Amino acid sequence: MAKRHYKELYSKAFFLLILIAIIAIGFLIIKPFIPAILSGAIIAYLFYPLYRRIGKRIKNENVRAFLVSLLLVLIVTLPGIIALSLLAKEAYDTYSTIEQYRLGSNFVEFICTNGDNMLCSWTKSFLSFLPASDLNIYMQSVIEKITSGIIQSLSRMLAAIPNLVLNIMVILFVVYYLLKDGKKMMDKIWELLPMSKSQKEHVFERFGQITHGVFMGNLAVGLIQGVAGGIGFMIFGISSPILWGFVMALFALIPYFGTAIVWLPAALNMIIVGNLTANNSMSIKGILLIVYGLVVISSIDNVIKPKIIGSKADIHPLLVLLGVFGGLNLFGIMGIVIGPIMLALLLVLINIYKEEIDGKNEA
Repeated sequence: MAKRHYKELYSKAFFLLILIAIIAIGFLIIKPFIPAILSGAIIAYLFYPLYRRIGKRIKNENVRAFLVSLLLVLIVTLPGIIALSLLAKEAYDTYSTIEQYRLGSNFVEFICTNGDNMLCSWTKSFLSFLPASDLNIYMQSVIEKITSGIIQSLSRMLAAIPNLVLNIMVILFVVYYLLKDGKKMMDKIWELLPMSKSQKEHVFERFGQITHGVFMGNLAVGLIQGVAGGIGFMIFGISSPILWGFVMALFALIPYFGTAIVWLPAALNMIIVGNLTANNSMSIKGILLIVYGLVVISSIDNVIKPKIIGSKADIHPLLVLLGVFGGLNLFGIMGIVIGPIMLALLLVLINIYKEEIDGKNEA
């Protein structure tokens, strides 16, 4: 009898070890794709109402899921191609001007090209503590570092393209299969969750509220920054302010880039061209555009964004801020959405646990 007991115990322990080992191996296999899987799950959830609406006309689930996935690809790629092509042209023009006039090694001479103008006087007054020769050396070093940094960043981006394409493919596959089979999966998850029916409903309801709030909050902030950027371009006389406002709204959604990738080169270009043509007004507008970009456009992202997302998702702005920064560090670009959602859900589960403990104590 004891021998049989030990044999059963050994079998269970062996099975448990095998199970743990396989779970660990499975986790290591999918670990690189966890951000893509979570991103795909969130996107599928957000686009599921559209999938159901299409179902009134198209009954085939495979066709419906394919059409929604294709629409998602078009939504992401077409504006992205337009924005990148415009930005590449602007960056090339600015870089060519800097190289043509050797701003790093002739900074003061360039600023004072047209005599002792207003911009020249301001520059000399502001940097009076540095001799001109030291200033030129310093500017040369700064511009070289910026240029090399941009080249290195572009090299890393090019090297990361295969990995990016792979992650995009994973996201699309996750979206496709979750749209098609997501309801069945959710039913199984619903059954497996060790919670009461009311607790499960609360978790799923909060997940939907938080996901929509974070997603729509990011879109709202991007739109506000785009409008603010377009207004700034209009005020300072830059052509096509509506188009550039649209481009800034797109880049506002991309961490590490932001709207500065649009307005900063435009402002620098105005300063350079204004100085070359002895147009003090244009140079001053370029300087004021930099101030406007730092004070108005960037403050929307750093100050207003947590409040907007917090109000829409009904979570504290500090939690949003921590979720965004922590999410970026852990999940990359999609962390701006995944991070706040995960932290907010953690709070929901902690509250449910607290209610459970309080209920037991009262009993």
